[in-house]
Amino acid sequence: MKKLSILFSGVLILSACSSEPKEVLLRTEKGSTEEKKAPVHSTAVLTLEVEGMTCEMGCGGSIRKELKATGGVERVKFNFVEGDDKQKTYVYFDEAKVSEKELKSIITTMNEKQFTISKDKVEKTSEHTTEGSTSSNEEVLVKMDEDNFKLPNLLGILKDLVLN
Repeated sequence: MKKLSILFSGVLILSACSSEPKEVLLRTEKGSTEEKKAPVHSTAVLTLEVEGMTCEMGCGGSIRKELKATGGVERVKFNFVEGDDKQKTYVYFDEAKVSEKELKSIITTMNEKQFTISKDKVEKTSEHTTEGSTSSNEEVLVKMDEDNFKLPNLLGILKDLVLN
């Protein structure tokens, strides 16, 4: 009886296997009802040395949140080193939407003037960066190469199970 149920399971598994297409189209959708903001494409990078940061998650997160609220900041990146007085900060922004002066003012006035800026430099950028998000209607194409995906020999496994 046990061999019969194993054989039946094997036949069921084999019949369920079918040829898969080599390309799979996946759709990603967000379930939020948030108002969509226009994407920001950075035209410059503001490099700062920020003093007064005690941690990357808390201080860095609040700085990032305030700067992105301007609608002109695409990305904020930190090279946080525990114990250093000055933390290197990179702000990727669109000069048409927000100025360098506004960005520095936001940082130096937040949290009761907790942060100070000791050095700053602005560089133009021709490439734009993204933080790896997909839009709500974006289609993602995934290609599967059949050489990298092989099923085990199920008939051989079933034969060994039945005969043993």
